[in-house]
Amino acid sequence: MGKSLQSVAIVGRPNVGKSTLFNRITGARRAIVDPVAGSTRDRNTSNVSWGGRSFQIIDTGGILEEMDTPLDEQVGAQVEIAIGEADVVLWIVDGRAGLLPEEQYLGKRLRDLGDRVVLVVNKIDHASGRADAMEFHRLGFSALYEVSAEHGLGVGDLLDAIIQRLPETLIGADSGEELRIAITGRPNVGKSSLLNCLSGEDRAVVNEHAGTTRDAVDTVVEFEGALYRFVDTAGIRRQGKIPNQADRLGVMYAERAIERAHLCLLVLDVTQGVTTEDASIGRKISDAGRGAVLVFNKWDLVEGREEKAKEMLQVAREKMPHLDFAPIVFVSALIGRALRTIFTRAIEVREQQLRRITTSELNRFLAAASSHFPARARDGKEVNLFYLSQTGVSPPSFVLFANRARKELDPTYPRYLTRRLRESYGFEGTPLRMRIRKRK
Repeated sequence: MGKSLQSVAIVGRPNVGKSTLFNRITGARRAIVDPVAGSTRDRNTSNVSWGGRSFQIIDTGGILEEMDTPLDEQVGAQVEIAIGEADVVLWIVDGRAGLLPEEQYLGKRLRDLGDRVVLVVNKIDHASGRADAMEFHRLGFSALYEVSAEHGLGVGDLLDAIIQRLPETLIGADSGEELRIAITGRPNVGKSSLLNCLSGEDRAVVNEHAGTTRDAVDTVVEFEGALYRFVDTAGIRRQGKIPNQADRLGVMYAERAIERAHLCLLVLDVTQGVTTEDASIGRKISDAGRGAVLVFNKWDLVEGREEKAKEMLQVAREKMPHLDFAPIVFVSALIGRALRTIFTRAIEVREQQLRRITTSELNRFLAAASSHFPARARDGKEVNLFYLSQTGVSPPSFVLFANRARKELDPTYPRYLTRRLRESYGFEGTPLRMRIRKRK
């Protein structure tokens, strides 16, 4: 599986401004910027265009000389993977802090990469700071650029330097539309493990502690000729249970990831069933009008699977009625069980999101549905239904013209029509929108 775009990795020790530079280059607050060192733990990617060239930029966690914890080691491994895959490496150092011993350690690792490395001295906000940047020439790199990521100073020159270093041959630059899929769920249900299995490599940090993922991490996967952009999001929990500002930002970015996705995988822990927080996340997906697939993870831990599957299906429909349209998949991210089914269901859901029904067909449908169950107003009087038309897709949206406004109509009737639409045309995996317009 080749890269669809050439890549540029941002590396450096913690808290030198890597995520600030990532946000500046991408033009969006995609990475968490926090004064606490180590806020970025996963690789975060975004596509960038500059000077007629396109490339993928990767924000990484901070590199430490001493890896004190297993989580530090996993973050370090992520950075090593990013460096190994990147066509250009931006090494970010802190001009205010000066040259530190940690930079000497990292310099030894990066010097072997030659011209692939661009040394970037960040936090040079004023002309007086340029003298401080000179000491970084001692690291032995020919290319040194002074920038202020916070204020945007020098970033244009840096982007020009990146373009000059990218190889001339582009790989898969014209790759067509990607299917954007957000991986959502509570903390510690296996979202990052699922992403690693789907991508076929360790792209996200997997750790037993809840809340390891904070950024919304993009990973492009090619499967059977189609491109999928998976976004591994922070675990979404109730406001009162979010411990700090960085985690609150992670939840906010997870909600934004739902908004920009075509569809969502709602990952559930089959050993815990469906919780109130799961239902709350499902409501966010439905309210955003996104397609959904319910993914019950940790299926390898279940005994009596046939009965358990029936139980989970019933529980999911009872506790998440707003996602009663979503197909259900039982998987094990640990052993890679049934992951192909996720790709299949995702394609099927996308097809249903884009499905259109002609007005003539919908009016035949409406005539049959209303003859079986005539529409009535809240006052008991019969309502005249004129016609039904589809007005949009993703989600499929309809408008029903009647001689009464929606607030006057029996509230069960739009739900009845929606249910009959699903029975007649499918629309599995996608919410439906039904508007009522009053017409004389």
